[in-house]
Amino acid sequence: MPSHIVASRHSTVTSDRPGELDALLTSGAALCRRPGADPDHWYPTDERLADDEEYAKKACAGCPFAGLGGACLKRAELLPYDNYGVIGGIGPKKRRHLGIGIYDFAEVAA
Repeated sequence: MPSHIVASRHSTVTSDRPGELDALLTSGAALCRRPGADPDHWYPTDERLADDEEYAKKACAGCPFAGLGGACLKRAELLPYDNYGVIGGIGPKKRRHLGIGIYDFAEVAA
């Protein structure tokens, strides 16, 4: 599925752990799941935009699942850290700074 919620630039993200969040976030209410949404808005092909916080905020502006308390970041906390793209309006550098994502991949399998 072409969005930051279920796919990574480098590989597909799969996990049974965030199942309820997946159902919510793939319901079509998320901006990235709407018809015609372009995955490049969340995973920009321009490397200069990849860590741009303003770009990240604009990509998710108005989405009901964005923000520090939003469902997108709650899901990202349960999955391996993704060092690329926009998740919940937060770029990868800020996600790393906030500790969002699992860095010990043994935890993901647990």
